[in-house]
Amino acid sequence: MKNKLTQFLLLYLLIYSSSSMATGPRVSPNMFVDNANQMHAVELTPFLDSNIRNRGLLTELIETVLKLEKIKGDINILPSLNMVTYYFVQENALAIIGGDFNLGKKAKNKSIFIPILTVDEFYYYYQENAEKTLSWNGNLGSFNNKKMGVQKGINVKKYKQAGINISYGRLAALLKKMKSHKVDFIRGNKRTVETSIEQYLPKEKSLFKQMQPKAGKLVLGISFNKKHPEGIDAAKSFKIGLRKIMANGQFKSILQNHLGSDVKLESYIKYLN
Repeated sequence: MKNKLTQFLLLYLLIYSSSSMATGPRVSPNMFVDNANQMHAVELTPFLDSNIRNRGLLTELIETVLKLEKIKGDINILPSLNMVTYYFVQENALAIIGGDFNLGKKAKNKSIFIPILTVDEFYYYYQENAEKTLSWNGNLGSFNNKKMGVQKGINVKKYKQAGINISYGRLAALLKKMKSHKVDFIRGNKRTVETSIEQYLPKEKSLFKQMQPKAGKLVLGISFNKKHPEGIDAAKSFKIGLRKIMANGQFKSILQNHLGSDVKLESYIKYLN
């Protein structure tokens, strides 16, 4: 009897673990928990980061609205853009959070994107020798035959068309590649890039240079899934809640708690109007 029970338990665990791993790269701590209302976010410090206070500025803003409007949703921050889009496209997640999701036409048609913050982005390079500079004039042709570091999942079509070579990796790895001259430049917002340099290569932070003019902007927000049973209603309620915290001062208060009291609200919402 004891042997049969042991065999049954082993068989059950084998089947259960196999089925749980069959559909994709699940790295969430909520792996075996009901995830009907999961919201998956792309890690982007200091906006979306499990290792900092309230898991980042954007996380706190979104959770404030969810609580205010009684929207059920658990935010799961993942390190990979491909993982986030996988859950949205293949597993019908309630929402995804971040920016520049690079969704296909079919996925875009089933999404309702609500912008929350905007940040300016710049190109950065690593300069050990004062004579070896890298610059651009607003035209990507300036980077012809150079190697750009990007995260997997980002749309790189325009860069390839300009004759730019691509090296994939997460930001920490790309910064180290820049130091070792395996990557010539990256694109990112000032807060994220400088925070990451301070974390991973603090002794070399003076050698990372920001180029002018700015590269463009990144709109950060939440994209609700129309195909999810609660997606459309959740999007409507979220828009109402977001307007409420903008009007009552909570939005500004959260922004300044994360980025400093001298931060101007207008600079983070200037493209949203």
